Amino acid sequence: ENAVGKEATRPDDVIIQYSGRSVEINNTDAEGRLVLGDGVAFATKDLDGVDILIDMATLTGAQGVATGKHFGATYCNSESL
Repeated sequence: ENAVGKEATRPDDVIIQYSGRSVEINNTDAEGRLVLGDGVAFATKDLDGVDILIDMATLTGAQGVATGKHFGATYCNSESL
């Protein structure tokens, strides 16, 4: 147990993200992914005039294993981009 206070997130907690989706916390070292998810949800929902949203993050060591240290992993849900 390494909680810094009584309100700290613990494994098996369920939180509601900004998007309204519920998320079960399985790893308390994933806070970056949670913040990123909220940021993307905020940008797509509340920022006017946004046509393209680019996220550049290094949130997993598995990406380095998969692509090596000289290439980044990419994902896009748009054929035109």
